[in-house]
Amino acid sequence: MVFTGKKIGGMILASLFTCCLTTNAQQPKYPKEIRGYKVVRAEVEAKETGTKATDEQPDSEPVIRFGNPQLARVTPLGISFEIPMVVAPVKRKGHVDFMVFEEMMVNNTSVEIDEYHRGFDLPNKEPLTLTEPLKFYVFLPSAVLGAIDEWNDSKKTWLVTGRVYVFGKYKKSFFSFKRCIPIELNVTIPNPLLQLR
Repeated sequence: MVFTGKKIGGMILASLFTCCLTTNAQQPKYPKEIRGYKVVRAEVEAKETGTKATDEQPDSEPVIRFGNPQLARVTPLGISFEIPMVVAPVKRKGHVDFMVFEEMMVNNTSVEIDEYHRGFDLPNKEPLTLTEPLKFYVFLPSAVLGAIDEWNDSKKTWLVTGRVYVFGKYKKSFFSFKRCIPIELNVTIPNPLLQLR
């Protein structure tokens, strides 16, 4: 089969178009507004910690991180966990009204996380541990399979992925703007089922 210059050019353009579609499909699409808050893909920058970065401790600290999860309740319908949440000090001042979690997964198992309706000011100097922990729930069929899998694999950590929408008022110069900032999560937490051993 002989390819002419036009055919090769067309094939290259088609390949580039397909690559662009694939790349765009991988990036999350956010709505323009949620609950009266304009969604802005602004970067919430954590302040420098002042310590030298190492392999164990990267120089850029995540804005939101989780503490050690606790097993809260086991019922015939599922398992409930509570996780302390720590917010890193940030460069810009603001007040968080509430947070909503979306597409949350723990080790590729879908979980429900309650909306967080405890307002707080964004810290500017020291990390802030929120007074109320996050609560998430795993339905029994997934919980049973997940628990068996975890016992067999003896994983010390779990991978938590998903998205948190942070609703609040953020300051820029002398003005305060009502905004919703999406933050993509990809963190590990200690395996709380190891507490049962």
